[in-house]
Amino acid sequence: MEHQRDIAQFDEPLELACGKTLPEFRVAYETYGSLNAQRDNAVLVLHGLTGTQHAAGLPKTGDRPGWWNAAIGPGKAFDTDRFFIVSPNALGSYGGSTSAASTNPHTEKPYGSDFPIVTIGDSVESQARLADTLGIAQFHTIAGGCFGGFQAMEWMARHPSRVGRSIIISATPRTSAHNTALWAVLRAAIRSDPNWNGGNYYDGPAPDAGLGLAAMIGALFWMSRDVFESKFGLQRVSGETPEYGFESEYTVEAFLDGVSRNAAGRIDSNALLYLTRAIDYFDMSRGHGSLAEAFADYTAPTLLVSYTNDWRYPAADMQELADALTENANPCQHETLDSAAGHGGFLYDTERLAPLLTKFLSAEPRTQTA
Repeated sequence: MEHQRDIAQFDEPLELACGKTLPEFRVAYETYGSLNAQRDNAVLVLHGLTGTQHAAGLPKTGDRPGWWNAAIGPGKAFDTDRFFIVSPNALGSYGGSTSAASTNPHTEKPYGSDFPIVTIGDSVESQARLADTLGIAQFHTIAGGCFGGFQAMEWMARHPSRVGRSIIISATPRTSAHNTALWAVLRAAIRSDPNWNGGNYYDGPAPDAGLGLAAMIGALFWMSRDVFESKFGLQRVSGETPEYGFESEYTVEAFLDGVSRNAAGRIDSNALLYLTRAIDYFDMSRGHGSLAEAFADYTAPTLLVSYTNDWRYPAADMQELADALTENANPCQHETLDSAAGHGGFLYDTERLAPLLTKFLSAEPRTQTA
């Protein structure tokens, strides 16, 4: 599989929704497969909250497998023998796109707490600039799950003529108060670490303890009760006799200890703050009379996929998006799959998802309109 990684540098300013401006910015991205002569086989794959542009490929030079390696590659759902996959890193993330860890051109130091709040819509605008650079006028398909699904919706509303079709998985047209509450706890864990230093820690020790606690909390979001029970149950690390203390005695505790340790050095703490805040501000109805109005100019086919055990972004909430698209007479298919993985089903249970993706991708993209 042909695979390239790169960073696009943009010296033109990017106006942000918060009213501030990035004087320059970078978008890190990876591509898989080849762009055809007609330039109409590009698929934009958008990562989830803890993903990056590294969407596919097996480990090499220290890399982990791509986060959607099960779905991207020769003969897979996103067949790289047919499609040219573009996977960009969102603004504010920790994969190399401009973020709090980037150098502020005005100070020549990391932005830290001076980095402005970026929204999901801001990331989409940066991706549109990337598409221009790559010479892609319209994507055959735009696809994403969770945080990536939010980005896909923004693409549909902001750049409808550039979207040939859309795949949205485990994402709803706005966040919920419950999700915002969960993110608030995660952010509090990071900010409680003295090493966080108000976000300005890049010249000193990183807030690894706070980040580790946040990662442990996050594991409770992304894995369902059934998964915890089937994977760990009440198995002990060793022996059968309780030790009557507070050190980890159960395998589920040991698992969470490992989650905490592995977060250090892999995830930038500020990135989690900025990305989760972007989710808090996400609401496709904002600025419109209705959700249908937000997608008034979008006419392409859409595949929506929910999971029965996804309590964070339930199928009933995604149906609101399906209803809005149907109100606009858009071809829309909403499938609800059953998976013990719940919200993480599209990452960890691709066996049920892949046939839906393959069938939906089999049709040719719509003709581009002005």
